[in-house]
Amino acid sequence: MADIVKKALTAKRESKHVEFKQSFDPNSGRAWCELIKDLAAIANSGGGIIVFGLDSQGNPTGESSEKIASLDPADIANKISKYTGLVDFGFEIHSLEKMGNKLIAFIIQQTSIPLVFEKPGTYDIGGNEQRTAFSVGTVYFRHGAKSEPGTSEDIRQVIERQLEHIRKSWIKGVRKVVQAPQGSQIVTVQSASRNALPVLATHVRAVNDPNAIPVRLTRDPALASGSFVHEEVSDGIFDEINNVVDANRVLARGQKHFFLGQSVYYRIYAERQHVHQSEETLALLLRNGIVDFYAPAFYWAIALPDKFIAEILAELYLYPTNRHGHNLMRIAVLLGQGFCDWLFAKWHARWKNHAQPPSFYRTLKERMVDMQASDTRLVAAQLSATKKIVVNGEEPIAVKDILLKPHLAATLVSKVCMRVFQGYKEYTSLARDLDYLAHGPEVQVRASAIIKAVIKIVGDRKAGDIIEIKESET
Repeated sequence: MADIVKKALTAKRESKHVEFKQSFDPNSGRAWCELIKDLAAIANSGGGIIVFGLDSQGNPTGESSEKIASLDPADIANKISKYTGLVDFGFEIHSLEKMGNKLIAFIIQQTSIPLVFEKPGTYDIGGNEQRTAFSVGTVYFRHGAKSEPGTSEDIRQVIERQLEHIRKSWIKGVRKVVQAPQGSQIVTVQSASRNALPVLATHVRAVNDPNAIPVRLTRDPALASGSFVHEEVSDGIFDEINNVVDANRVLARGQKHFFLGQSVYYRIYAERQHVHQSEETLALLLRNGIVDFYAPAFYWAIALPDKFIAEILAELYLYPTNRHGHNLMRIAVLLGQGFCDWLFAKWHARWKNHAQPPSFYRTLKERMVDMQASDTRLVAAQLSATKKIVVNGEEPIAVKDILLKPHLAATLVSKVCMRVFQGYKEYTSLARDLDYLAHGPEVQVRASAIIKAVIKIVGDRKAGDIIEIKESET
């Protein structure tokens, strides 16, 4: 806290974590809306400070701070929750002094899940007109000295901060365990499922001190009185990945789109084996991976009933873009000759008389020939057996060797997805290709049932008109 206060009192201009306000009128709707927007933006950006009584260059304005000092923190929290809903929002009010002038500062803690506005911040500007400081569904972050709507990069930084916090907590905790007296024991207790009735956990003593304070370990924040951490990478740390998925559900508010963006999707897929979610959430991830992002997604398909996969493939067929068509064509090759024959017949009936039929229609015919002489996984992935895969500067690996070791392909998918998350967009196509090798075989086992379900959903309906898009199609 001392560091951020010192920074604010010596700063000559506002920044990402420092905001100056010359004055504040508690009776002004505009003042409140602008303040709440800045509070949310700073909390979402890792925390910071708002100092009242300074101009934009950090010079005291001489404005009285009595009105601000008299505000009840509980009232301020209530005003914030009016627009964001009930959230875990931490801030403190402090009295400061600069050049003999009394100031008031709000010191704001960072949030683990970004604050989203549930109601619009509108206020009167006179003449029966209103202005909006923020809209419903917006998430604000600090971009330099401004509070502006967030981007995918902002969300990525939130996730990175939270994961770094968890890592530091684990390291701190493991030191405590290592320093425990000789003879101490660490015992794990299996928790009850979320749907089960609560059970009484066994009391475990980790130290010999009879005066040690009891700690209740639970994922329910309402019941927890402590936390247990461990330095080794294990399933526990990846609960944070599920928290990210949960955050998307809150932000999306029932929409079928992955609100956090494509790069965060790749971050989740890199640690997909640790995602434990409902069928509804997995179906959302599958749909966005295949339909919206053209990204690796077969792992979600493996965990879902056939109907979810069939519905998405039917959507690709009925509402095509060039990208959707190419994606469906590749999945058709993976599912085998029977599905390719059905799909080509449907596309042939739709575009046989067109002067310029879509490229995926012609490509499917070529791939059906290739399937006669090559592994369908390679044809679907558009890889040759002799191709060398290089990730993160490591030793090249031949695709033919990866075919023999699906677990190796899965490891490579994770590494490549992390590279995409880190900003290396050139890895996106490789991530898709490797996904066919890693999880394609498990999808192929269910090909017959999936094909039947797709054909039933589509029925006699024809593919829609092609919708042109600007991005790369393959």
